Amino acid sequence: MRQAKLADLEAFAAVARARSFRRAATERGVSASALSQTIRNLEERLGTRLLNRTTRSVALTPAGEAFFHRLEPAFDDIGDALDEVQSFDGEPTGHVRINAPAPAIESVFTPLMSAFLHRYPRISLELIADASYVDIVAEGFDAGVRFGQEVAQDMIATLISPPIEYVVVGAPEYFATHGIPKHPGELRNQDCIRQRFPGGAIFKWHFSHGGEEISFLPEGRLTVNDAHHAIRAARETVGVARAPLQYVEADLQAGRLERVLADWSPLLPGWYLYYPSRRQTPPAFKALLDFLKERSRQDRQGI
Repeated sequence: MRQAKLADLEAFAAVARARSFRRAATERGVSASALSQTIRNLEERLGTRLLNRTTRSVALTPAGEAFFHRLEPAFDDIGDALDEVQSFDGEPTGHVRINAPAPAIESVFTPLMSAFLHRYPRISLELIADASYVDIVAEGFDAGVRFGQEVAQDMIATLISPPIEYVVVGAPEYFATHGIPKHPGELRNQDCIRQRFPGGAIFKWHFSHGGEEISFLPEGRLTVNDAHHAIRAARETVGVARAPLQYVEADLQAGRLERVLADWSPLLPGWYLYYPSRRQTPPAFKALLDFLKERSRQDRQGI
């Protein structure tokens, strides 16, 4: 590179993505002070400031923003080229990073990780559980996972799971005391265990039956940010919880929880893998994409 080494440019891109010297240094396995010195040296060689630093934050300058905007696709192309060359013997090689909500990782990826990694021993897979909305390109992910209606229009989206059924459950002891609701409206008089999204919003409860649609914010004394915490609280008679059916199947079979309002449980769209359009799909990501499509097709066919 004319005035900068490739490693220096990679260091800058890591800080620009993370907006933090500490996080970028951890990712690269170096100290934050060493990384900061690398960026200062790069700025001196280029004769311009790329980052504005404070004690609490890092922000790109206009020059840094423009520089990063040009570097990011170039690094993608370099990474794709390396993966392609290493895959010339017919065996896909590379690293795949996926951003997905924890339920998607648990329901889609966890059951398939072993089979995928055994089939492709030269591919490494990184799964980041995150329910917040992120720019997967800016954050260095190959793809993200969301419900279909939440995928940005400029992304390619592929269905990777069947529809998801959310159910309302509670402990038998709880219902013996508070009564079993026969209509979703009766939940307004129950102690509902609420879930909060990373962005701060409370998870709405939706119901559908015979053309009637009901949606409301549940009310209750306990709010959590993980469905498993809500289910555990329901087992301990704190209140009623709403969660994916697969999360509570074992508890229902064991009698630890009871399901109510079964006729009102709508099927939500399945999970979609979404990713930006590229001139050429990296071999490692293409292998994962084909693998997920294959398993999704087998699930639909009951194989």
